[in-house]
Amino acid sequence: MSITNIAKKKGLFWWPTYLLILSILMTALVAVMVFLSIKYPVPFLAPDQVPMPDEGENIPGPEWIFLLFWQGFWYFGGSLKKYLVLMPVIPIVTLVFFIFLPSMHRVPFDRIPGLKNIIEKARGMQGLARSVIYALPALIFAFVILVGVYRSGHQAKILGCDSCHNASMGPRMAIPPANVAKYYATERALQIGVGKYRAGKIEAEAGSGGNSGQSEVQGYKDANWQMRHMYEPTFTW
Repeated sequence: MSITNIAKKKGLFWWPTYLLILSILMTALVAVMVFLSIKYPVPFLAPDQVPMPDEGENIPGPEWIFLLFWQGFWYFGGSLKKYLVLMPVIPIVTLVFFIFLPSMHRVPFDRIPGLKNIIEKARGMQGLARSVIYALPALIFAFVILVGVYRSGHQAKILGCDSCHNASMGPRMAIPPANVAKYYATERALQIGVGKYRAGKIEAEAGSGGNSGQSEVQGYKDANWQMRHMYEPTFTW
């Protein structure tokens, strides 16, 4: 018996069952968004009222999501920049996974020795326990994404930008360049090329116990610098 026939037999239809469930979930999601926007409003009164530059740490925001996908710029700095070509791999694999997700039920998981007993037990369950077992792969995937989003974004100072980026600090700090593409292709590229802390440069520093050692200085005004500016704006500016 197909899943559709089982749903019809139990009286589960798009209207009103699934539509009601989705409405409840979306209402809860919107309520959370409204609560966060009221409790943590985005500062917009600069330069009359400017926030502190380090405000926003541990406050959820949309920046957390894209910071997860920018982690390559954080870890592959200096001489490791050659590994940045690996950055598209995870999004592509995730996209392929979602494309083939509707066909996952055709995969014979019950032939795998370790999963055979679990699947047989799940088929014998009823109600919520059975649903949780069947949803376990999706729940694990969602948990991994949530942990990654939190670990990569919670330390970002996402509410302190107006502390420096406001009209009183000058046009370069308040208004973006008229031609952003030209700015990054010429002036920003020049800053990266001749910056004091050039990517890949080696600098001597005092090691533990007074021993002299070497550490690689990160790039100046490149993508790695941009990530550090999000995490530590008062130190990287």
